[in-house]
Amino acid sequence: MVLLCLGSLGCKSFSPAPLRSPIQPLPRLGAVMPDEADHAARDIATAILLDSPADAWYGMQRVEEIDAARVEAEELPTGLLPYAALANIAVISDPIDRRIALRLLLRRDDLDDSLRTRLQERADDDPIKLAEERLDERRMVRWGRLFNAISVPAGRSLSNFLLLPARLVPSLMNLALVEYDEDALTLRERQALDHWKRYVEENPEAPEAVAVLGRIQEAQVRWLETQHERSLRRSRRALENDSPKLAALMATRSLRYRPEDAEAIAIIEEAAVRAAELDEREEESVAVSEAASVVAPGQRALLLALLLPDGDVESAARALHDAEPEGPLADEARFALALAASETAPGEDAAWDVLGELSEGDSNSARHAHALVTNPHENPWYAFQVARGDATEEKLRWLAFGPLANGPRDRDLPRSVEWAVEVPTMIGALTGLPNRLIRYPFMPSDWKTPAVLARRYLERNPDGLHAIEIKDWLRDYESKRGNHVGALTLTEELGDESEKKLAKLREKAAKQAFEASAKQDRRDVRHAMLRQVAQRFKGTAGGRYAGLALREEFERGGAQSIRISRGFLLENPSVGGPEGLALAPGLLDEEPSNGELHPEGITLLGGRMAEFAFLGESGRESEEPRRVRRRLSEERMARLASQLEESSLDMALTDRDVPVEPDADRDIFLERARLGLADQPDVRANAESRYVYRGARERYGLVRGRESILPVEIVLQGSFDDFGLGAFPRIRMPKKTPDSFLYED
Repeated sequence: MVLLCLGSLGCKSFSPAPLRSPIQPLPRLGAVMPDEADHAARDIATAILLDSPADAWYGMQRVEEIDAARVEAEELPTGLLPYAALANIAVISDPIDRRIALRLLLRRDDLDDSLRTRLQERADDDPIKLAEERLDERRMVRWGRLFNAISVPAGRSLSNFLLLPARLVPSLMNLALVEYDEDALTLRERQALDHWKRYVEENPEAPEAVAVLGRIQEAQVRWLETQHERSLRRSRRALENDSPKLAALMATRSLRYRPEDAEAIAIIEEAAVRAAELDEREEESVAVSEAASVVAPGQRALLLALLLPDGDVESAARALHDAEPEGPLADEARFALALAASETAPGEDAAWDVLGELSEGDSNSARHAHALVTNPHENPWYAFQVARGDATEEKLRWLAFGPLANGPRDRDLPRSVEWAVEVPTMIGALTGLPNRLIRYPFMPSDWKTPAVLARRYLERNPDGLHAIEIKDWLRDYESKRGNHVGALTLTEELGDESEKKLAKLREKAAKQAFEASAKQDRRDVRHAMLRQVAQRFKGTAGGRYAGLALREEFERGGAQSIRISRGFLLENPSVGGPEGLALAPGLLDEEPSNGELHPEGITLLGGRMAEFAFLGESGRESEEPRRVRRRLSEERMARLASQLEESSLDMALTDRDVPVEPDADRDIFLERARLGLADQPDVRANAESRYVYRGARERYGLVRGRESILPVEIVLQGSFDDFGLGAFPRIRMPKKTPDSFLYED
């Protein structure tokens, strides 16, 4: 009998609850009559507006008495006391006393999370405290660099102490160079200077203001020195790059911070000489000689052929060349003949050879020929070969020299000094050669620039002499980087693959095109791309998926797709509660038998239409949900939009890990819903939001990752260059503050 009962229980299948209305009628709230606590809150607000601290204090005392009476009667307190105390803090005139009062208020245990967060942010906004924090971070960075410069090479040499000197010396040298290159007033010291200035502006009569002014003056001197060094450094680089006018401008700027600086004056004088030479060369280049104004026989015919759209350039150029093979315009005639020949595939290479010869001469056409030959837009085949050779050469340089493949790092020092600094690195480059020989066959080359030039050649010469070679190279490049759509297009143009391989490539390309189309945010673009994929890749799995997705979007899709997950609803009960959406009871009790919501939750489809996703027939979350659509009332939509905004703001205040996710289309839709305008369609093609309100568990998982509060971390590190393994402690450098970019270059 027991076995039969157990068997019947084992055979019992899950029976889902019948679909029912997911929402319940909105509760009607009656008029709330103000009580004694409401009158006290009104009096406090009036006292604050009238700047009457005594009346505000009396109002807070009344709220405290009311709460005490409620507690004695075993009732809940009003919850107004922390806000009353905050209102009293607002009328304290002395900023120091105001911050002290804020810290005392933070000690209360009846503050809600959002209020505590706001108060903590205000209490932490202490200029003196913030300045000291930035200076502490500066000291941590300076001593941390020194510690890491010793511990890292020492720990990496545990498996081979013979390499310790070769690693320790360059590490200390790099540290010295970093300290040498650092500004006189560092980033964090600039932040501290700004906080000190703000403190003096806000508290000019404070006792600490005199001492702060002294620190401001000392930091301001170093800030002027920093500006001088920056301007002087930029002027040196401009002079090295043959930009004398920019060099003079930056050197003049440096004189504002240190007048009569000898180096800046010398740079200005040298820049003036170079600028005069440049101006002289420009005048010579645009000067017209008397001989150039004489029209040679046949010159007019060639000019007209070059300018007219139907001119016969080849005939006119050949006539000019035959008339005077060694004349003053012989090179111009050859130049025009080469241009005409380059337009046809058979004469393409010969034409560029002629232009190359002309570019090496000293005639009038040499400069124009050189510009054409070296211009990647005009001569993409030559640029493609050069770029491909450069990529191969760069890989070979890495094989031979390792980290010194491109020479020593630019440290704004003389080149000989920079090479001397890299002497210890050369030892590591030599010892790492065997490892690079092993890795070389597996190291990919950077073919991005050659690929761009190859496509440019096909755009200019789709039937050119090298078109087939270019397409074959591009197909191999696209295949290796996983661009199956591009590889398929080139394969179809070449027509040199079997039907079996072509069909396999079409399947891959269709899948890739479908995935890319589904990721598009704009509804019109997504629909067009899905339709194109379904038509182009007809008969493939990706094409079928694209067609099904497009049909589903037309059937299910709306003007919006804003989803509220079940996890978000569980963590923010006000959204689904009576003051928000007013969900039916049992949808969020984690009991599948009574109609539990699917993790997908609720989707706002535009207008006042919402789609509710329920668990499927089996009750498993992995199964496709059952969907029910309901048209919401204007009042329910307005409540939902308000609760979504309040919950999001509360999460942003209380959870520092919540990312800032701006979505203008989402905000516009919710604002229109709040105003009762959801039924008026937004006709813009891109007026669609696919935002998802997710809970913390969905965003971070069961265990949220946290950074260690310890300033030291233990690192295990291996090296491919010498197959070494090391372990060492390392100081964790403090992160930059979010506003640090305001103080950078």
